[in-house]
Amino acid sequence: MNLVRPNYLEVIDDLDLNIVLKTINHTLIGTPPLMIDVANSDIDIACYAQSPKKLYGHFSKHYGSSKNYRAHFLDSSPCITLIISFEFSDWEIEFFIQNQPLHKQNGVRHFNIEKRLLAILGEPFKKAVIALKNQNIKTEPAFAHLLNIKGDPYVNLLKLENLSDQQLSMLYQSHLN
Repeated sequence: MNLVRPNYLEVIDDLDLNIVLKTINHTLIGTPPLMIDVANSDIDIACYAQSPKKLYGHFSKHYGSSKNYRAHFLDSSPCITLIISFEFSDWEIEFFIQNQPLHKQNGVRHFNIEKRLLAILGEPFKKAVIALKNQNIKTEPAFAHLLNIKGDPYVNLLKLENLSDQQLSMLYQSHLN
C-alpha cells in the first residue's frame, strides 16, 4: 500500500463509475464523502436494481479481473443484496446492490444521519469520530459511542433519523455533561 493513496474522487474517475453505472441508480456513501476516512477506509457505493442478480454479469464484466474481486448474495426476503468488492489504487471498493430504493437502504440511511450529525455537531465531533476510527472502531459504533447510544449501533442510529437538529444536538450535549 502506498503511503499516500489517491483521493477517492480520482479513484471514482479511474473506475469509470459514471459510465459503468450510467443506467443504474446509485450514490456514494461511507466515510470518504463525509471526510472522516482513515487509512483503512473503503469506498462504498449503494445501488438500486429491481433484480440485483441481473447485475452480477455487468459488474463482473467491468471489474471481475480486479484484484481480490469477490461477489456474494444475501437474501433477507424481500430484500436481496449483491455485494461486490475488490481492490483498486490502494482502496477497497464495495458495491451494495439492493432491490430497495436508495432512500430505504440502511447504508444510505446511516450515511444521511451521519452527514447531519457532522454538520450539526461540528469539528470537535468530527475529530472525535476520526480518533475512534483510527482505533479501528467502525463508523456506526463510533457515532453511537460518542452519542451514548446503547445496543446495536446499526439499528439504533437509524432511530435518530426523525429527530430535529436541536434534539440531535441536545443528545450529544447531554452525553458530554
